[in-house]
Amino acid sequence: MRTLLILLTATFALSLASCTGDKVAYNEFVSLADAKWDKDTLAVFRAEISDTTSFYDIHVQVRNDNSYAFSNLWLFVDVISPDGRMRRDTIECTLANPDGSWIGGGWGSLYSTRCPYMMAVRFFTPGPYTFRLTQGMRKDQLSGIHDIGLLIEGRQDTNQ
Repeated sequence: MRTLLILLTATFALSLASCTGDKVAYNEFVSLADAKWDKDTLAVFRAEISDTTSFYDIHVQVRNDNSYAFSNLWLFVDVISPDGRMRRDTIECTLANPDGSWIGGGWGSLYSTRCPYMMAVRFFTPGPYTFRLTQGMRKDQLSGIHDIGLLIEGRQDTNQ
């Protein structure tokens, strides 16, 4: 009976992982040396997009520790399409609640937060899209930011 339970649990976990994995079009992280992000350091991601008919949700992912001194993180995001057109956005990632507790899930003193960037968007030109992220805080160097990531997921519903 125990073997059957383990087999069923493993099968369920694998099927759940495969369903979630099909939605992920891109998921990468850039590690920041010594958990410090200088204002001149770019986090660059290159996502190959071939499906121009689907809708996507794009998230910035932040891994920080307890030494990060702020409750938010302002970012400048440049998106360069395959035909060379560039779009620049400024976004705010909220990392902590008003009481100071971290929003993201974590282990030990490292927390991971997913910040929505663009929701229900379509890529109209197939090919490589380049995303460049820089920190837009008023400090030249931020301590406590370990990694910055970009997640692009296929959207199941197209009803925005």
